[in-house]
Parts: sequence; structure tokens; C-alpha cells
Amino acid sequence: MDRFPLLFRPLKINDKYTMKNRIVCAPMAFALVACDPDAGEKSFRKLEAPARGGDAMVSVGELDVNFTDAIRIPLPPIDFTETEGYAVSRIGEYARRIKKHGAIALCELSHPGAEKMPFDETQEAIGPNDEVRPNGVHVRAMTPDDMRRIAGDFVTCSRFVKSCGFDGVVIHGGHGFIFTQYLSSTYNKRTDEYGGSLENRARFPLLVLSAIREAMGPDFIIELRLTGDDGYKDSRHGITPEETGMFARMTEGVVDLIQISAGVYYDSIETHQFTSMFVPHGVNSSISAVVKRYTSLPVGVVGGINSPEMMEKMIEKGEADYIVLGRQSLADPELANKAVRGEEDRIRRCLRCFKCFPGSPEEGYTDLPFTSNELAKIVGSCTVNPLANLPFDPELLPTASASKRVLVIGGGVAGMQAALTAFDRGHKVVLAEKSGSLGGLLFFTDVDVDKTDLRNFKDLMINEVRRRDIDVRLNTAVTAENLPDFDPEYVIIATGSLPTAPKIPGLENAAQSLEAYRGNIVPGKRVLMLGGGLVGAEQGLHLAKTGHDVTVVEMLPRIANEAYGMYREALMLELEKAGVKLLANTRCLEVGDKWLRVELPDGTETVLEGDTVLYALGMKSVPCDDLRKAAGDVPVDVIGDAVQLAKVGEAIREGYMAAVRIATEFDF
Repeated sequence: MDRFPLLFRPLKINDKYTMKNRIVCAPMAFALVACDPDAGEKSFRKLEAPARGGDAMVSVGELDVNFTDAIRIPLPPIDFTETEGYAVSRIGEYARRIKKHGAIALCELSHPGAEKMPFDETQEAIGPNDEVRPNGVHVRAMTPDDMRRIAGDFVTCSRFVKSCGFDGVVIHGGHGFIFTQYLSSTYNKRTDEYGGSLENRARFPLLVLSAIREAMGPDFIIELRLTGDDGYKDSRHGITPEETGMFARMTEGVVDLIQISAGVYYDSIETHQFTSMFVPHGVNSSISAVVKRYTSLPVGVVGGINSPEMMEKMIEKGEADYIVLGRQSLADPELANKAVRGEEDRIRRCLRCFKCFPGSPEEGYTDLPFTSNELAKIVGSCTVNPLANLPFDPELLPTASASKRVLVIGGGVAGMQAALTAFDRGHKVVLAEKSGSLGGLLFFTDVDVDKTDLRNFKDLMINEVRRRDIDVRLNTAVTAENLPDFDPEYVIIATGSLPTAPKIPGLENAAQSLEAYRGNIVPGKRVLMLGGGLVGAEQGLHLAKTGHDVTVVEMLPRIANEAYGMYREALMLELEKAGVKLLANTRCLEVGDKWLRVELPDGTETVLEGDTVLYALGMKSVPCDDLRKAAGDVPVDVIGDAVQLAKVGEAIREGYMAAVRIATEFDF
């Protein structure tokens, strides 16, 4: 707390409620998921975690205010006029779990307006204008009766969530939903008293907010989330920080808190509604700083914030009164408690990799490997936090029945997580790594200009291992011959993967791309990258940003084919911005000294010339059958790339689960 005096100063909301600090968990999860017996429990834990971790206020995500023109995800309807029963009990479980840790509990109410996708003939999309959306959906222009009806829906839902035990609501007034559609001078085409001047465009949002306040009284918290800037460089939707500030001033006496976000949900990456690793952290703080100049209300800000140091600085500079954490609350829900204890160096900081929420079909992502309903149930996993979205409650995990001598073979992230968890569960751990350092393939993050957060995570894992009495043996290769010398009672094999070198004529003239990260190859000005999967594309981007002219050659029709959703979109936009030449659906026929002979999509051949040829043509698991056999009757678990190629998140989760399985009678 001494390090962050402003961040941990209380903030009075109204006469009844005071936040114990300035850290708030953004609206996450979908409120209605609580009613799904298969997914509700995971969702409860997701939002209880930041409350337990010290956040002052935690919000449950999107509760659509009706099931005709507001429902955005096709989840089963409930009756919002009920004050008891199954739905009240289940959704109320969020509030009970949040409040038992001393945090304030809010529930987000939303209406997508013109962005609504009708799921059957009983539903329609309504908004400020009569129009046909680019997706072919007809939007009916709202009448004053519609506006009064929807204001009533917000009131009904406010009463419902209060009966569930919540202290108030977050009104979703941003991200291109119904408030934004009215407030936008470009989007709102109305010529009546609800269009034109800001005062007119604000009439409907103020109608809703005033109705909630009148119905719910002065103690009921109303936080308003607003898009402070639509994020479009050509101002297609007309939202500016200045007008947002003026509107915020209009809400004084009605609203308690203003939360500033940015962008449009249906164009998340371009408008920075979700920020990627290619965007500066805390990018919205300049917007919230403008809004604060217009209003006396406490102003919060959300957007790619992952460190208490940055949070303290934002408050100190007057850019915000409180800080809202979304994905970071999944990456490390204990951020607040760790910062209070002076353990900010132990915070697992969000990578903004989109594992937790990769995008949705409603946003136009057609390459996602799941439906909207499936997404609502699985959203919330995390690359750096193996506890996120577990199928069981780690707080209720039984202790190990005995302390075992555990040998972990391999010091990459999977092996390190296995060693950490095994040690914390009471086992005696030897971590053997054949190289001279821990971190495995993540060594490349020490060089790559876009991987600062991933490098910090790698370093955090190494430091966490060093903090514990784990017997780390570097430069130690475990073989079938010497494995018995370790005398293990349990073996975890995390030997990782190695680059593959497929049979392409002349490939010996090229260098494996990781050698450039190692410094064994110094690329020339013109680089030909053979292989445009995720590794080749990302390294090509790094090289372009460090002064090289890069051409990426990929035989598949899509660059970075194994990526999808928002991350792939962000990567492709960044590659374009960096000027990387991308040749998809292009087959390499031969590799020469500083050239590639390729077959183009139209079947013609050409020769590409460069100063350096690198290849990133996939990885293969390091064989471990001999280690398995050498272990004899000792139990063996194979994890990470050693069993099948995995991304960092899967490797971390497997390391955790392998350690949990040691001497534990537990049904996973």
C-alpha cells in the first residue's frame, strides 16, 4: 500500500457505499450463464476470484434487458419480474460470492439496439434509424413508445438484480450499443427531438438513466460505461472525448460513476474496443483525462492496463479516479492483494493474447472453432493463469496424500509450472534442464519487440522457481541411462519440441528462423521467410519492425492459419502496417543461396531474391519413449509439446494439472 497510496485510497460512491480502493473488475462473463447448470459454477468462480483478490468492486457482464429486441446471445429467457425462484437464486450467487469478500457487486444491463441479430421471427432489431445493416438485418426506427418501453425494461431489470442481491448496475452505454447509436452525431440520423444537437441525442439515454434512478432510489449504484472515442480515424461514428465529457456532465445527479472505454464492439480491433499486444497499455487514459475535465463524477478507465505502477500513475496524473481491469482480472485476480503486500513483481500480467475471449460470431469472425452458445460457456480461460476456467474449484482441491520425490524433465513453461505446483502441494522437486537456462522456447521473447509481456511472464516464472526450494539442475540432460539415478517417485516429462526440416530441395541453404533470435544468424536487409504459420508471421513482423524488408511465403491459403478471431485480425493488420509482403497459397519448389523458387497461386513459377532465407516450417515433439521405459514402474506424466504441440496456455495448464495428479485421489 505504501508503494501505491492513491490506488488504495477509498473512493466514496454515495451515502451508502464506499469503494475500499480504486481497483474495479470490469463486467465479465454473461449473467445468464448462471442459469446453465453445466457452466454456472465456473462463471461464479471467475468473478469471485477478483473479489477474493482484493478488488473493491466486481461487475457481472451483460444482462440483456429483454428477449425480443435486446437479447444478443441466444441464451434461454427468464422472467425479470420474478423476485424469487431459480433464476434469482442462480444469478444472485454471483452477488453472494462477490460480497462475501467485502467487494461491491454490480450487474451490467445492456441493449445492443441496431446491432441486434434476430434469432427468430419474434425478434427484431431497433435503433435510432430505419436502415438495413451490412449483414442484411433490417433495423426499425424507434418510436417514443419504444423508448419508454425500453426505459421500463431497464427499470425492471434493475429491480430484478437488486432482488438478486446486487448493490447496483453498470449501464452499458458504449461499444456501439444503443446509447452510442443515439449519442453519435454521425450514426444518429433522426430529425426529431432525439437527433441533431447533443442535447437532443442525449434525450433517450437520459430517459433511461433517470427512470432507473427514480425507481431505485439514491443508494442504488448506477455506473455508466461510455465509449469516449469510437476509434475510427475518419470519425465515422462521431464519438469524441469532448462530447462524452459534456454528456457525462448531463448525467450528474443521476449517475454515480462514469467508466470510460473506447471503440465499437463489432469492429473491436480497429477501434481498440479490445486492445491487442500491438497497442500501448492504458491507451484510453488520454480519453478519460478529457472526460474528467467536464464532470465532477468519479471517472474510471479500462483498456489494456496490467500493472499497479501504471494504475497509480494514471490517478496521480488526474487521468482517472479509479481503474477498471478486464482481462487482467483473469490473468491474475490477486493483483490488488499482491500490490498491497509489495509483491507487484509476482503479478501475472495480461498478455492481451485473446485466449480468454477470441471474438464472437456476432462480430463477424467466421473462423472461430465454436458457436456463440459455446463461447458464452468457455470464455475466461487464460494463457498465464492455469486456474482460470478450471472445471473444478482449486480452493476445494484436496491436499496430496503423501509427499513424493518428483523429477520434472524440461525447464520450459510447462515444466516450470509443474515444478511450482508440485512444490506448493508439498512434494520434493528436482527440475532438470539440459540447457543453461530456464524458459525453453520462450528465449525468443528476450529479442522480439512485440513480446515484452510474454518475456515478463517467462521471467516471472523463472523467479517463482527461484523463490522456492526447488532443486534446479541446469546443463543436466536426463537420459534413459541416468534417470534411475534421480530416484524419483513420480516423473513429469516436459521435454518440449524442436523445429522440423521438411524435404525441400536446397533447404540447407536456409537457416531455421529461431537461429536469428539466438543471434547465430544476422539477417540481411531483404529477408525471405519460408513458412507463414504463426511463428513465421510473428517473426516476420519482428524483423520488419527492426528494419528489414520481409517477404513471407506460405503454402496454405491463409497466413497464420492456426490463429483465429481477434488476435489473427490484429496480427494481419500489424503485418500490413509494417509493410510485410505476404504470399499465401504459394508453394516453395526449391531453396537456393539467397533465393526461393516458388509456384504462385495461378500455377506460374517465379524466383524470389533476398539477402537471407529463413524457414519456420513447424515443430515436432522431442521423443520421450526411452524415458518412459526407463522410469519402469514409476508413474510418468508427459505434458506440453512433449506430448503434442501446444501453445503457452495449454502448456501451463498441463503443467498445473500434472502436478495436481501426484498423490491425489481426485476426479477431474
